Amino acid sequence: MPHITLLFRDGHETRIAAEPGETILGAALRQGLPLIHQCESGSCGTCVVRLAEGEVETLPGRALALLEGEIRDGHRLACSVRPVGDCAVALDYPISAIAGPRPEIHRAAVGAVERIARSVYRLDLDVIGDLSFAAGQYVRIRVPGADQWRSYSMATTPKALPALGFLIRHLDGGAMSEWLAAGPAAGTEIEIEGPHGAFGLDDDCGPTLMIAGGTGLAPLLSMLDTLRERAGPAPPVVLGFGCNAVEELFFLDELELRAFWMPSLAVRIAVMTAPEAGFDGRVGDAVSLIDLRDTERPGLTAYLCGPPGMIEAARARLVAGGLPSERIRAEQFRPSEA
Repeated sequence: MPHITLLFRDGHETRIAAEPGETILGAALRQGLPLIHQCESGSCGTCVVRLAEGEVETLPGRALALLEGEIRDGHRLACSVRPVGDCAVALDYPISAIAGPRPEIHRAAVGAVERIARSVYRLDLDVIGDLSFAAGQYVRIRVPGADQWRSYSMATTPKALPALGFLIRHLDGGAMSEWLAAGPAAGTEIEIEGPHGAFGLDDDCGPTLMIAGGTGLAPLLSMLDTLRERAGPAPPVVLGFGCNAVEELFFLDELELRAFWMPSLAVRIAVMTAPEAGFDGRVGDAVSLIDLRDTERPGLTAYLCGPPGMIEAARARLVAGGLPSERIRAEQFRPSEA
């Protein structure tokens, strides 16, 4: 019977046994360790771990929501691999991330819905009852009138509760997009489940680089505002935000206001399509906003959120610039099914 050593980010180690043919996630869940996961089918990428020792094999026929670069770096999905003998895997979150209460279903009321860019909605909810979360986490929202759930990160901070804010990309024919486009009335009640996820600020947060692609800005806003709310001087922060076109940019006034409130914050903006005169940002993708001089800051931690391709390119650029991979935190936003 192979044994698996789970190496948590805070140094905590736990050793579990796997039954023959059992996946790492299956073994952990069976023994009361609710590793962060969601779909259990290999499609969402939530249960990613990094192989530190030993060997694992992928379940036959299992599709993997991992990039080639991530696989080369040793990343695997705990729901899709089983150990070949004893092994050890590293998890990019502390043991405390799974030690709290399990995610619950809550009721929430619609506060407002606004289309803030060509392809982005802002959804404001008011939670009914108690909900706690950490900046960077997400909830699952049930599409009203359908048995479908969608995952969205909070753009607001825990201090704003019971208010929750979300930035949601418009997808043609998408169930959630159609509901938002119909303009749900204020006070409409919906179901949310959470919180989920381990993406978030380090406890000893120092110099910080945040790179957001599109609605990947949401959890970074929550984390940025949490830094601003903390007692004492905020660390130096660079926030890079990229979209495909000027028409898809949003929250520029809000970012300018945050830079005014937080003198240690520098904001960089980029668009892929060359805009008309009057645009002060850069022509390029979000990754182009990474200045390799950023990686020279001692103790720098990078937080990346956006589509998978952006994450892989940003990670590669940062590592090439000398930033250790263990100082990079990432959350991939994958398109929802319709």
